[in-house]
Amino acid sequence: MNPAVRYGTPDDLEFITGLERDNLALPWSEEAVLDLLRYDPAGGDRVFKFALVAEGAGYVSVSGVIDEAEIGNIVVAPECRGRGYGRLLLEELENILAGRGIRKVFLEVESTNQRALSLYRSCGFAEYGVRNGYYGEGRDALLMSKELQIREQGGDQYRCDA
Repeated sequence: MNPAVRYGTPDDLEFITGLERDNLALPWSEEAVLDLLRYDPAGGDRVFKFALVAEGAGYVSVSGVIDEAEIGNIVVAPECRGRGYGRLLLEELENILAGRGIRKVFLEVESTNQRALSLYRSCGFAEYGVRNGYYGEGRDALLMSKELQIREQGGDQYRCDA
C-alpha cells in the first residue's frame, strides 16, 4: 500500500536531506531544503516553492510563478524504487499544480537516467532541448515540459499511463 502524499513540513528536514545526501551527486543544502518546507499551502502565493512527501519513500520539490512551474528533484529511496512511488509523487504534484492554475511544468533530467526518462515520458512530458555537459563532462541534461489543463483540485486527471 502506497503512503499518503502530503506537503512537506520542517519535521521532514532530516528525511529529505538524507535522501538528497545518499542519492544525489549534488545534494541541496539543508537551508535550501528547509526553505521548501516552510511553505503554507493555504497562502495562495503566485510565487511558490514547496515539497511533497511520500512518508518513508521519497519526495518531490517544485517552484513556480503565476502559471508555470519547474520540478526540482524527485528522489525515491533505493529500497522503494520500482514500486510506483515516483509516479505517485508526480501525479499528486500535477493535480495540485493544475488546481492552482499552472499551465506548464518543466524539468530537466540527466540523459542517461533511463528510469526517470521512462516515467516522465509515460506521464506526458516531452523533450524540448538539451543542456550539454550540465551534469559534468559528457553528462547532458534533457529539458522536458508538459502542458496541464487548469481545473479545480480533487480529480485524478493526471494519472500517468502504465
